Amino acid sequence: MTYLGKLLQALTVVTALGLASGVQAQSTDTIADIKSRGTLRVGMADSTPSQSKDPNSNEWQGYNVDMAKNLAEQLEVKLEIVDASWSTLIPGLLAGQYDIAMCDLFATPKRAQTVAFTNSYMSLGFSWVVRSDFPGEDPAKLDDAQIKIANLSGSAMGDIIRKLAPKAQVKDVASDNVFSPHLEVAAGRADATLSDHYNNTQFIKRNPDVKARILDGDKQFQETPMAYAVRPEDQRFLNFLNTWIAYNQATGISKNLRHEWYGF
Repeated sequence: MTYLGKLLQALTVVTALGLASGVQAQSTDTIADIKSRGTLRVGMADSTPSQSKDPNSNEWQGYNVDMAKNLAEQLEVKLEIVDASWSTLIPGLLAGQYDIAMCDLFATPKRAQTVAFTNSYMSLGFSWVVRSDFPGEDPAKLDDAQIKIANLSGSAMGDIIRKLAPKAQVKDVASDNVFSPHLEVAAGRADATLSDHYNNTQFIKRNPDVKARILDGDKQFQETPMAYAVRPEDQRFLNFLNTWIAYNQATGISKNLRHEWYGF
């Protein structure tokens, strides 16, 4: 083949790849799909006060619900919240059941291998909840083969528990109730559970007579960012969301909503 022939062949390949790339980009233009549909579909799993259903109206409410409403307004479309559980939230996103998962998701390296996370909108530390009769305040005592630790299936806590207490038994609890592992501890069916410190304090505050307590008082550890999740190929949508998050933080919208729902 002549030099000119090889050059033409190379240009043909490059052009074909460019066309294929263009087709792929068009097929994953989530912003265009949302606007064409006229609806922003948001996946949510229950976790008060971030997002939960009002037991009287059965309507979603919370910090991330208000943020989702704001996002839909920015896109000039209607909001559709799709019910999910913590164990189905990420699979549902990847299956295209909704455009974005807007929950108090901890953005961890392991999860980032499956989904694309936005910039963090908030961060929280962790703490342990143990049975009232758990001896002492040393979390190292949880790393024991006789200890049973409850974990909400689909949450990021499972990996952290297995890292911090590899000898302990992990009891995965499949439930839509984010406090199900706490109830396992309160009922004596587990010795401990790990959650973000805010949820732990809220559980104890709402259940003052419960047979459980936060280990080592008010101390929390391993502060971890929370973020929203989209499909890995949604780069344009991700760029837009990061701009939207930064804008809401700069204008005080996020701060006001956080104070309203979290109290800080």
